[in-house]
Amino acid sequence: MPNKRYQELQSSSQQKLEMSAEQIRSLIPTSGEIGTLIEEMFRSYLTEVLPEKIGVSNGFVMDSEGGESQQMDIILYDKMNTPRIFTSAAAQVFPVEATYACGEVKTKLNAKALNDSFKKCLSYKNLQRKAYFNRKGSDIIHFQKLFGEDKEHWKSIFFCISVESISFVRLMQKYKEIVKKKNLDFETRIDTIFSLETTDNKNIITNYHGAYDFLPREHSQLHAIYVERSWALFINLLLRYMVHAEAEPINMLEYGGKDLLDYANINFSY
Repeated sequence: MPNKRYQELQSSSQQKLEMSAEQIRSLIPTSGEIGTLIEEMFRSYLTEVLPEKIGVSNGFVMDSEGGESQQMDIILYDKMNTPRIFTSAAAQVFPVEATYACGEVKTKLNAKALNDSFKKCLSYKNLQRKAYFNRKGSDIIHFQKLFGEDKEHWKSIFFCISVESISFVRLMQKYKEIVKKKNLDFETRIDTIFSLETTDNKNIITNYHGAYDFLPREHSQLHAIYVERSWALFINLLLRYMVHAEAEPINMLEYGGKDLLDYANINFSY
């Protein structure tokens, strides 16, 4: 039997989220301030429901090759073991290997905003995850089930959430046009899209392969669907992966350059 109390709490959370968004839009005078507060609102609600091990922040993501993402509204990362590249009151920079997912927040999602979200998605998903310690000869290697396959290392996840949106049927058409134009495979596109309000009766764009899934896999279908407790579905699809998320120890010497690596290899050889 479904847990009715849990369902009631999820419904209450969505109502509070909708009320918070409406208060921000009605009381704050400028669009820039509205956007900032909407981002903070979604980060706060994600913090409430994600496991304690998942940190929720914003900023930039970098890889050991010097690649850097565009600014991310939401970064989900390993809260317990993440070494920071840079931290300030204004922004943080995370090594990509320590992150699980990034998200784009829009006050209003339309075709132009979706195109912008794809650019941010690619700036994150194209980063190279390679700064790991050599596990050759290890007795235990954990694999993660992502994008329908067992992965030795975590793969970047990207989502988009908004307060309001154009018709999700139109948005999905635009989504498919961008995917085709950019020739994106299923691991490099935006994984799931959520909106509190739309102009039609759809509020989530996600993946279907016998069941709905936050992540696509080969031959899965993209569906635009309506769910009364849409925030609850979005969170539970995301939780499927976040509860299993486990970051590997990061070899920050890879970020430091070849001279440091060479020196370390000499001095720490046995």
